Amino acid sequence: MERPLERRAATRTAVVWDACRRRLDGAAAQTVLDIGGGTGGFAVRVAELGHHVTVIDPSPDALAALDRRARERGVADLVDGRQGDLGDAVDLVPAGAADLVLCHELLGLLDDPADALAVIGRLLRPGGALSLLVSQQHAAVL
Repeated sequence: MERPLERRAATRTAVVWDACRRRLDGAAAQTVLDIGGGTGGFAVRVAELGHHVTVIDPSPDALAALDRRARERGVADLVDGRQGDLGDAVDLVPAGAADLVLCHELLGLLDDPADALAVIGRLLRPGGALSLLVSQQHAAVL
């Protein structure tokens, strides 16, 4: 039996995925940066739409799982995992290169969210978009 928290998480993920997919569906190949993307739950789905995704995550185990998942789904050529965190992002990807930045469940863990958003702003191409998901005790899907 699914618990209420699991149901809310699944609903939240579905809403966020729907918003990202609307931005990416039918678009020319986009460059997507998934900061803290872990094992690639979103990244592989984005790559399946034909977009190039770079995942930055501090965990080598998560990045190995990302690589396996991308190979199993036939999109390994579109997914690039790099070890690091948001602070390393400016050294791992070119400034202004991302059409879309995914930053899900990360901002609330950082000491200086304003600085983190400034870094993300430097990574985005003009006209790019940010998918930002921040959970906290009173979070709700809007």
